[in-house]
Amino acid sequence: MLASPKRFGFSVEARLIRPDEFKRVLQSGKRIHHDHLMAVVGSVAGDSPRLGLAIAKRQARHAHDRNRIKRAAREYFRLHRAQLPTLDYVIMAKSGADKLSPPALNHMMHQLFEKVAARCVGS
Repeated sequence: MLASPKRFGFSVEARLIRPDEFKRVLQSGKRIHHDHLMAVVGSVAGDSPRLGLAIAKRQARHAHDRNRIKRAAREYFRLHRAQLPTLDYVIMAKSGADKLSPPALNHMMHQLFEKVAARCVGS
């Protein structure tokens, strides 16, 4: 039996939306680097993890590449949200992220979130 669609949804409560939310995380958060991605992790204001995406045009020139990176991050977050530490996450692309194949991007997203979980447990 499939889980209800709401269980794996990506609601407004699960997102960083306002500029002040991004600013708080980017200024005071911990930066965790991976090969082509970076996560900035800060304390959460609510009771569940939230995701923000900041994919610069400088790092991924084409809109379809930026959208693909954002889609991979949202999908990973949506499916694994229950297992992630309760933090605010801002995912940023580094040089070369736009050249990754979809399976490689998904694998790198998995590795990044695993690295975040390992470094931020108890923070």
